[in-house]
Amino acid sequence: MKETLRQGKVALGITLSIGHPDVAEALSGISLDYINFDTQHTPLSIDTVQSMMQALSNSESTPIVRVMANDLAMINRALDIGAHGVIVPFVNTKEDAVKAVRNATFPPRGIRSWGPRRAAMHDPDYERTTDDEILVIPQIETKEAVDNIDSILTVDGIEVFFVGPHDLSWTLGIHGQWNNPKFEEAIGKVLDAAKRYDVTPGMLALTEAAEKTIERGFRLVNLGGDVAFMTEGVRSALVRARKAKPKS
Repeated sequence: MKETLRQGKVALGITLSIGHPDVAEALSGISLDYINFDTQHTPLSIDTVQSMMQALSNSESTPIVRVMANDLAMINRALDIGAHGVIVPFVNTKEDAVKAVRNATFPPRGIRSWGPRRAAMHDPDYERTTDDEILVIPQIETKEAVDNIDSILTVDGIEVFFVGPHDLSWTLGIHGQWNNPKFEEAIGKVLDAAKRYDVTPGMLALTEAAEKTIERGFRLVNLGGDVAFMTEGVRSALVRARKAKPKS
């Protein structure tokens, strides 16, 4: 997926929170560019995520993990079980971004500890190539992060970022008001910075149609979550069925 983004293409994915390999396996064959395993806002444990990743073994979807925090141990464990990238929440400053890259890369570049028990299992070149292949994705989700976006995107090793629209709108004092000028201004600022520094912008598309998110200029686009898609699918079928009238 990193190469896909480097080529200027759009990468589309989904977030998983239901902790069962069947969910990952069922979604593995529908040409998603990536699947994000969310350990920040869900009860997913690291062993459950590994089992779900194993269910993607025959899939072309890139596995990434949103970790709970910008923490060395959490990032190490996500990468060691086979994640090809990590979404790091609340990266608000250049220092936060530097820390994220250091936590995700091996010495001398970073401080990641050697122990890729599953990640290197079928990859004899893992030690040589991983620092260039792993995606370190800072989550831009506060007014402070938007104010510091230029310095964040100049950090070596940051090739993509991900906007968290809900938390961002909270910190702007306009939660959920996607057409509010403050929100539009913040989005415009990060997109302009992405162009200046040739960094791929990403965002959750739950706030609007995915098409509009892409048309804005975002290229790492999350289509939504498993629970939302499941409930919406059932709700839609239920509404249609309720309208049907049996023959008298």
